[in-house]
Amino acid sequence: MIPIIDSGHGGMIAGVYQTKGKQYTFQDGTTILEGEFNRAVKARLLELLQEAQIPYYDLVPEQKDISLSRRVFRANQFHRKHGRKTFLVSIHADAGGGSGCGAFLAPKSSQRSKQLAKTARHIFYRHFPESKHRGTKFRNFFILRYSSMPAILLENFFMDNEEECKKYLLTKEGRDRIAAYIFDVIQYFLQNT
Repeated sequence: MIPIIDSGHGGMIAGVYQTKGKQYTFQDGTTILEGEFNRAVKARLLELLQEAQIPYYDLVPEQKDISLSRRVFRANQFHRKHGRKTFLVSIHADAGGGSGCGAFLAPKSSQRSKQLAKTARHIFYRHFPESKHRGTKFRNFFILRYSSMPAILLENFFMDNEEECKKYLLTKEGRDRIAAYIFDVIQYFLQNT
């Protein structure tokens, strides 16, 4: 099995954020750009995968915001090329008021997708015993619905929760912890499926 790693939304090009919205600014002026956060966590995750000699596919290596249909096309093409022995992990930060982390699956997810979500919840408390896992929710997110392989979307804390944002999402330590968490999810899934 080869993990396909997706960092949701666009990153930064010449200091310009590539995704409209998907950001939050607090009263003190601190701003988080979700796409930048997603890519920073992905970069650290890819380092961990390389160190462990785990092959992977970086779905969106460029900084520009690639459409969801293009992401799904790339993922499905890679999946077919590798004998359907892949799974997808999409990295995000949540918003809308709340706290903790959670996982999303498509309503008609495969058993392997459900196992991946169960693994994410199981591994979460090893890395974040001080926080909460919001469980697994089912949504028709495009990347989950149309991807051919087992797929999960991880919402890693809330960017509009000031405490979580400044503790986890905007610090190197927090980002490293999130990357280590996702790495352990991938490694456990690879070893137990």
